Amino acid sequence: MSWQKTKTQNLLRNTGSGKYYGRWKIAGKQKWKCLGTDVYSIAKLRHLDESSKIERMRSSAKSLNSGDCTMADLIQAYREQTQARTDLKESSKTSRETALGKILKTWPGLPNLKPIQVTISAVNDWVRRFKANGTQFRAPGSQAIQIGNSATSVNRAIDTLRILMDLALARGAIATNPVLVKTADGERLKKKIQKTQLQLPSSEDLQRLLQAIEQNGSHGGWGQEAADFCRFLTYSGCRVGEVKTITWRDVNFGKLQLHAHGYKTESSNRIIPLFPDLEQLLKNIKARRTRAATFTLDAAEALLPASRLFHLSECQKSITSACLKIGLERITHHDFRHIFVTRCIESGVDIPTISRWVGHADGGALLMRTYGHLRTEHSQQQAMRVKF
Repeated sequence: MSWQKTKTQNLLRNTGSGKYYGRWKIAGKQKWKCLGTDVYSIAKLRHLDESSKIERMRSSAKSLNSGDCTMADLIQAYREQTQARTDLKESSKTSRETALGKILKTWPGLPNLKPIQVTISAVNDWVRRFKANGTQFRAPGSQAIQIGNSATSVNRAIDTLRILMDLALARGAIATNPVLVKTADGERLKKKIQKTQLQLPSSEDLQRLLQAIEQNGSHGGWGQEAADFCRFLTYSGCRVGEVKTITWRDVNFGKLQLHAHGYKTESSNRIIPLFPDLEQLLKNIKARRTRAATFTLDAAEALLPASRLFHLSECQKSITSACLKIGLERITHHDFRHIFVTRCIESGVDIPTISRWVGHADGGALLMRTYGHLRTEHSQQQAMRVKF
C-alpha cells in the first residue's frame, strides 16, 4: 500500500483504492480515517469537517483536564466515550444519544453552564418541567403536541445527566453529584414506571395471525418466510436480534438442540431444546429449501451449514398489517417471546428452567416479576385437580 501526498496538509490519497484519507495526531498517536471518496474537492471538505471535530475534542479535553470545563465539554466527552466503547451495540449508542438530545431540548441553557451551576434545585426544576411538558414533540403530519414523556424516557435522561455529573465529579469540578442528592422534601426524581398487564393473543388468535401473515402478498411473496420467522420466535423464545445470528450449523436434529448466540449477557449464549413444534418447523423450512434448491443455486446455498435460518431480520410491517386485517391488537416481535414464556408456564415448566431457555442470568427473578400472575393462575388451576 502506498500513499500520495496532496496540496492539503495531512490529506493523503491511497494509490491502490484511489480513496482519500485524513491523518491527525491525537494524544501522541496517529489517527487515520477514510474520507469515503476519490474526489479531491469533496475530500478537502470532509477533511476540514473532521479536523474541526478533532480540534473541538482537543479543546474539550484541555478544558476538562484544567478543571475549567463547561457542561458542553462534559457532553462532548460523554459522546466520545460512548462511541469509543466496543462493548455497546449501535442501538445502545443511539439510545444514549436520544436521551442526551432530550436533555438538551428540555434544558437548552445547560451546555453553557459550569458543572458547579448545575445545583440540586436546578436539577429538580428541570425534572419537573420534563415530566410535565416533555419535549413538545409533534409527530410528522400531526397537529397534536406530545405532552410529557414515558417513565422510561424520563428516567433514561436522568441517568444520562447523572453520568455527565459523575464526569465532573471525577475531574474535581464539583464536590457531590446533584442528581444523587435527595431533596429536603424527599421528592422522587425518577418517574414511577407503571407496570402494564401483558395482553397477548390466545392460541386461536395466534394461529389466525400466522395464517394472515402467510397469506400477505404485499411484501414481495415473503409471506411464508415472515410467518415462519414469527413461528420461530414463538417456538424458541429467541430475541429478534438473535435470529439473524443462527445458522443451520447451530441446529442439531440428532441431539434435539439449538444453539442461540445471545448478545446481552454471558448466559444469553445458550442451548435451547428442539421442542416438537420447533423441530417440525425447522424440518419444514429445510424441506422447502431443498425443493427450491433443485431450481436455483441461491436456494442450494441457503442450506449450507454457515447459511442463516432466515433471509429476514425482522417483519414488523407484515405483523402489523396482519393484525389490522384480522382485527387484533398490534403486537411486536418481542411479544412472541412473551407468548413462549407464557405457554411454558401454562404447561407447568418451572421458572428457573424457562429462565435458562430464554437466556436470563438471574435464575428467574425477572420472569417472576413479569409473569408472577400467570404462575399464580396456573397454580390455582392445578390445585383444583388435587384430591384427598
